[in-house]
Amino acid sequence: MKTMTSAEKGLKTVQNRPFDYKVVSQPYMLPSDFPVDWLSNYIQGDNEITYLHFHNCIEIGYCLEGSGVFFVEDKILPYTQGDVSIIFPNQLHLAQSLKGKESRWHFCFIDPDALFSSDQLSSGFWDRVGTDTYSRFNNIVTPDDHAEVVWLTDRAMKELEKHGPGYESAVKGYIWTLLTLIGRKLLLQESGTAETAAGGADRRAMQQISKALEYISQHYMEPVPIHRLAELCCLSVTHFRRIFHKCMGMAPLDYINNVRIQVAAALLSHSGSSILAISEEVGYATLSSFNRHFKRLMGEAPSQWRSKNR
Repeated sequence: MKTMTSAEKGLKTVQNRPFDYKVVSQPYMLPSDFPVDWLSNYIQGDNEITYLHFHNCIEIGYCLEGSGVFFVEDKILPYTQGDVSIIFPNQLHLAQSLKGKESRWHFCFIDPDALFSSDQLSSGFWDRVGTDTYSRFNNIVTPDDHAEVVWLTDRAMKELEKHGPGYESAVKGYIWTLLTLIGRKLLLQESGTAETAAGGADRRAMQQISKALEYISQHYMEPVPIHRLAELCCLSVTHFRRIFHKCMGMAPLDYINNVRIQVAAALLSHSGSSILAISEEVGYATLSSFNRHFKRLMGEAPSQWRSKNR
């Protein structure tokens, strides 16, 4: 059976992409003896998303400062300082900082096949993970989600930055363990998601609401009428509500509030703006409404959350 090349895999992904963006391939040629490349102190702006790109390797990012959202295929994932991004080969993606802000990242690019080639057990383990598990992985990992993954990423980035004696061995060790933990999480997730996947939304349904998700990501700070979202998707309001709930597991208004609160949480952590100003910035007409939604989603009042997470 013919093995698909990276370019063919990329084209297959592009053909199934949820948004009508330009797609850019950014391949990396990594040496077999040290299959890791590094991009330091990358500044991510708030430019409007006009394209998505993909790589032929794994991209791991560490957010040094700032906040924003990551677009990964059909997912819109908020990120903030201290979070780690895990992007698998041929996954369409791009990041965007909060409006009027910048974020700063370290990125490294890894070829797991080359990294594990010297060890048959590790190579066999990674082969068992399989590419079909990638799409169900939450690509943004927070310290609360998995502190070990975040710590290992931070250590690997520090070694790459300092270039001390023997740094290659240290980096390989950290990344080897990091990828093993990610692979384990993918396998455990796969074993527990058969029923969810069978009853979940298919890709065609997700494509039907993709324009609404795109619109929400750009206009969450404004009033977002449901009929406008339905029009963008060329659906009746009733049909739109039904498909949206099937895909996202919640009503459109709940999803909008979720995006607003996630952005507000990032602003509370990394800006000196007042709670009132932040509530207005993310689209709430009254402070009482913001406080109510924030406590419902985050489990505590904005002031309490800020004091713990600044």
